[in-house]
Amino acid sequence: MTSSQFGPTRPDKLTIWPLDGTGFGIDVRWSGPEGNRRATVARKLMQEAGVKARLTQDLDGRGWELRVGPIPGREVARVIDQFVW
Repeated sequence: MTSSQFGPTRPDKLTIWPLDGTGFGIDVRWSGPEGNRRATVARKLMQEAGVKARLTQDLDGRGWELRVGPIPGREVARVIDQFVW
């Protein structure tokens, strides 16, 4: 199953950052009324696929972020394509 089966989950912001010898992390942010749904769908799909992702909400309640990883460099594009974009 991919995010496209649930409609668009494209984030407002996507950041890829290196980890010390353990691969990469990806921060994915959504905002607005659809942000919670999009973040929840992406997290559920990642969990089902065994991809580590932690969902947090901004203190003001208007934004959601998934912190994904660590994941190997060779998996970064696949995770973004299959679960985020």
